[in-house]
Amino acid sequence: MKLLIGSLWIATVICAYWYGTSQLNSQQTAGPGYVNIATDAATADKQNVTGSKVLPVDEETGEGAVTNAQSAHKPVTVDDAIAQTQALLGDMGWSPTMASIAKAYAIVSQLNLEQTLAALNQLEYGDSPESLQITMLFINRLAELSPLQAIDYVNLNVTGSMQKDGAMAAVIATWADSDPHAALQWYLSQPEDTRQQAMGRFALGGLFSSLARQDLDAAISSIETDFDANDFEAIQYAISSTARSLQKTEDFEYLLERVQAMDNDSALQAVFSSWLAKEPDEALARLDLISDPEQKQAIEERAFRSWMVREPEEAAERFMQRAAPDQRQSRAKVVVEAMSFNQPEQALSWLNRQTDIDTQPLTSELISRSAYRNPQFADQNLHKITNQDDLTRLTSRVYQSYSRYSQAKADEFLSRQLPAVREQVLTRLKRVEEIRSRG
Repeated sequence: MKLLIGSLWIATVICAYWYGTSQLNSQQTAGPGYVNIATDAATADKQNVTGSKVLPVDEETGEGAVTNAQSAHKPVTVDDAIAQTQALLGDMGWSPTMASIAKAYAIVSQLNLEQTLAALNQLEYGDSPESLQITMLFINRLAELSPLQAIDYVNLNVTGSMQKDGAMAAVIATWADSDPHAALQWYLSQPEDTRQQAMGRFALGGLFSSLARQDLDAAISSIETDFDANDFEAIQYAISSTARSLQKTEDFEYLLERVQAMDNDSALQAVFSSWLAKEPDEALARLDLISDPEQKQAIEERAFRSWMVREPEEAAERFMQRAAPDQRQSRAKVVVEAMSFNQPEQALSWLNRQTDIDTQPLTSELISRSAYRNPQFADQNLHKITNQDDLTRLTSRVYQSYSRYSQAKADEFLSRQLPAVREQVLTRLKRVEEIRSRG
């Protein structure tokens, strides 16, 4: 769970950084009358924690009033930048809005190198989501101004392996956005064991996305010549990032031609996953040209699983349309598996609309897969299970999932079950505990 949260945070920070950059650049084209969205001269009496003046921010929207005079003539100070970003992001936990992060970035982006270093020295580094996200804005600014100093700062100051990996990946993504070739050379100069770690894998995302946008041939050539051909995971990460940056059919076809020579089915799947989401007709027509039926089926299934996470309805419909009559049951299972983690209600709705498959085992599969993360959904749909053994097994899973949050809730859930089921569940759980105690 911590890794999942960390990954989401990393994605949020990097995406917000790019969004903030685009917003700032578009606003700066307005000329000398550009208004700083985060400043307001009308609150001279409001102080921040360091004694500097801080401007008001609406508690619900994160927006502040502005005046042309102040935003045009008063440079932001280090104290102001810290106070204003804390006001924008300080109470949002892991879920800041993109608009709030973009506004905070617009403030931080006004700092020069000396100010950015001073702000980072002044900030108290902590593990709370608010502290991490605020600190990352300043680290990203440092990466814009001096990437190598940003890397040194992360190595010396960011604690916790997950946080350090995420921060380093964000720094490299920021660097790659402006100079992907230099960022790539730095990455390739790192020891092999560093590149094999999570940081190295995370870094490939922003690095190859940026490089491919500027020079697709250079990105592919680097993967072909600079990576160990047996490092299938690194190649998959790099190809996946490269593919996500593409938009045109001819670019996907060019990438696919080069990847086919790598003998890496995971990389092929990564290309088709991105292509399907953007040009499904073209991607499927090209997929059907794969001559090896087993290879084609495996790549198709993995690519569709990825697409179903992003666009479940369209992807599921396309996936089932391609099924032969004797494949529909097995393909429906793939759909349920792909949707169950994030969209169990949508998966159930989809199942209820199917008329030519056996939905009972798939409903059981859906409840089983969703029980850990969403016991409420599983609880509400247990009555759909008719097989007694499945019902006992699923009731046990829901009970255990509830007990992770509240034993009282778990006990209340179990008390609502039929006596026979309740007794079977308790017997099952007792047997599990006995096995654990012996192990």
